[in-house]
Amino acid sequence: MTVFTEFAFRIYTYLSYRYSAVNAHGLHSPFLFDFYNEVISPKKEFYFFKRFRALLTLYKKSISTENALFLFRWAAFYKPNSVCLKEANLPVSLALAMPSTTKDLSVGFLKGFTSKDLDILSGLGVLVQESTSGDLCFYEKIDTDSVCEIHNYKCIIVYKPHQTKVKHRLWNNLCASKHVSISIDLYQFGILLLDKNQAKQHFVIKFS
Repeated sequence: MTVFTEFAFRIYTYLSYRYSAVNAHGLHSPFLFDFYNEVISPKKEFYFFKRFRALLTLYKKSISTENALFLFRWAAFYKPNSVCLKEANLPVSLALAMPSTTKDLSVGFLKGFTSKDLDILSGLGVLVQESTSGDLCFYEKIDTDSVCEIHNYKCIIVYKPHQTKVKHRLWNNLCASKHVSISIDLYQFGILLLDKNQAKQHFVIKFS
């Protein structure tokens, strides 16, 4: 894909998102209504955010402050028991593991963390292991294997699901999976919830 066609694709997907996205008034699900009001707007603050913002200034290239704080608010709202990251990422690890019930964090490859990263996690009480288990799993990248393994988790977060044509196609495949009950498109993030007792629904929600 050329630079021009990549740029044109991103413009197209963003405009499509903006056209379809709704705010709280367009959400008739109590769960999604609460999600919008508690996680997206207003920007709920937590005691940890002052220290977290200071840490985030050292990891600016990893994820934006706004996105990292959103992930923390989502984890505090969803309350997973444990968290899994396919790739080591300190800000995302803290954002998702700190509000989790047990502060258990699994990472596909621990070598992605520096010794300083591990010291920070340990100092904050986050228990880290090299594994792919967890209630909630965060993906920066997705591939065909991702579509096959999502049934191992209760919640999936995909970072920038419309970043490329391939990622966009795989995201749509994930949303269509029989294992997924609720899919939420925030453009910057895609959230998938797996609950056999929940009717399948797809939401496109204004994030910013």
